[in-house]
Amino acid sequence: MVETPTLKTPRGWTDRPRQLWTEWKQMVSPRTLPGDAGAALTVACVALPLNLALAVASGLPPEVGLVTGALAGVVAALLGGGRLQVTGPEAALVPTVLLIATRHGAAGVVAATLMCGALQLVLGFARAGRLAQWMPAEVTRGFTAGIGLLLLDSQLPRLLGASRGASSARSMVLPELWPGWSVHGASVVVGALVVACMLAIPKLHRSIPAVLVGLVLATAASLAGGLSDGLARVGALPTGLPMPVLPSFAGLDFAALLPDVLALTVLASLGSLLASRALDQLPGTTDHRTDGDQELVAQGFANTASALFGGMPVMGAIVRSSVSVQAGARTRAASVLHAVMLLAACILAGALVARIPMAALAAILVVVGTRLLDFRGLHALWMDNAGKAMVAVATALLIASLGFLPGLAAGVLLSLARSFFSPPKAHVRSHLLRTDGRPLFRPLGSSGEGLDVRPPMQLLRVRGDLDVRSAANLSAALQGPPWPRHLVLDLSDVKYMDAAGLRTVRELSEVLAVRGGRVIVVGARGGVEAMLQEAGTWTGTGPHALMSSMNDVLEDIKQQGGQAPIIQTTQPTT
Repeated sequence: MVETPTLKTPRGWTDRPRQLWTEWKQMVSPRTLPGDAGAALTVACVALPLNLALAVASGLPPEVGLVTGALAGVVAALLGGGRLQVTGPEAALVPTVLLIATRHGAAGVVAATLMCGALQLVLGFARAGRLAQWMPAEVTRGFTAGIGLLLLDSQLPRLLGASRGASSARSMVLPELWPGWSVHGASVVVGALVVACMLAIPKLHRSIPAVLVGLVLATAASLAGGLSDGLARVGALPTGLPMPVLPSFAGLDFAALLPDVLALTVLASLGSLLASRALDQLPGTTDHRTDGDQELVAQGFANTASALFGGMPVMGAIVRSSVSVQAGARTRAASVLHAVMLLAACILAGALVARIPMAALAAILVVVGTRLLDFRGLHALWMDNAGKAMVAVATALLIASLGFLPGLAAGVLLSLARSFFSPPKAHVRSHLLRTDGRPLFRPLGSSGEGLDVRPPMQLLRVRGDLDVRSAANLSAALQGPPWPRHLVLDLSDVKYMDAAGLRTVRELSEVLAVRGGRVIVVGARGGVEAMLQEAGTWTGTGPHALMSSMNDVLEDIKQQGGQAPIIQTTQPTT
């Protein structure tokens, strides 16, 4: 079994170069490199068509997406605040980039990308990245679903090869339902073939790159017989990288461009931070901690590099990052190699990529957009907390109808308003207990079981939602020093827990582990229990356990003689 490298978040800027150097050395470890290479190939198969499609959807040539994904992807992968984050063109940026391209042309997009990168560097060094941790979890979910709705809205017409007259109002329904629409049959067939491959192949074997297979089959079918007539294709690609050139600002209207740049900066920065926060919550990334400040700095350098080569804006991409994690990525090598593979595809396979139908690329984005809606996760949230689920749905609809920034701001306001009418934040009560469950009363003196003696057990009863508002209450209730041998967290009255609550429980576990103690979670149920199980630390009895009742806790402690088990901590792989 390959050991996953784990590193703590650096406390200051002086620690970050040392951490980056350690993680760079991990990239060439023979224990992780084969898995990272396989994950990189999988992500590249997903990213190549996505980058092409997103560039076209932004009003730019397709090759811009490839060049941008390759160059900015390498820079962000080497410098990012999290080792598993994948960076590239993203759907959330498409409406803003398209607006800039329409108003100011391709030169305006390049200039805006450079200015966005510079502003992100300022934000990163000003330590603005930590602000994202206060974003409510339901708004983060709505953000992801809103991107999915925007993708469906913009790519359904491309998938169907639809066209219409002068009217250009967007619709959130199938285009053929509107008067004046015409649908291209060959585009529908090609798109349906890609969708079928993406849905069916993973059920046969998850290691098969379904996106790549779908593209190959769709392209081959589009070159045959009657399907080739009238199909829009990617077109000619460059045979190499352009030379780096400082963008020209001649002829640009800065007064009109600056508001768009500010909107782009906020969008790219906040989107990257939200993507990294979602990545930290994914199953299989329990050891992953993203440094938000470092991530902003990395995104700033990535956008600057993209602009120097005539590219488009980028941000952290949760879809590609999650694909990388699911494919077995362990170090930064997966993200770096994926970008190198994109560059190789641009240089060595440009003639083949040029034949890909645009309808096939749109089909990929439609499937991605549908998955981002995450109906299963929304249903689970509804069962745990209907109010939070309603905020998530409202945020998604507002983002799709009003745009990213107005919709996100409205979602935050809705979440704050809901909190005023929701039950109060979690209340924590602390009890010191003996190993048999009886109360422990400490005398005022220092002898016997005085204040200098380690208590056998501390019980923390939590009532209410364990979220970002109340996580600090749980940390403050820990007795110590001297630290308890067993810390029991009674979560039977907790109906909802977000990432901040899970992070606090994990941090308490780490604090007790280095002091020879133990954390036992008791009474967790529903979504709270599922989050703890997915975190991979609390599974049955052991150094950190998940139990159903206090009787189980007392019996387990009795069997161990009242002593906490010896905990061996794993050192980072170098």
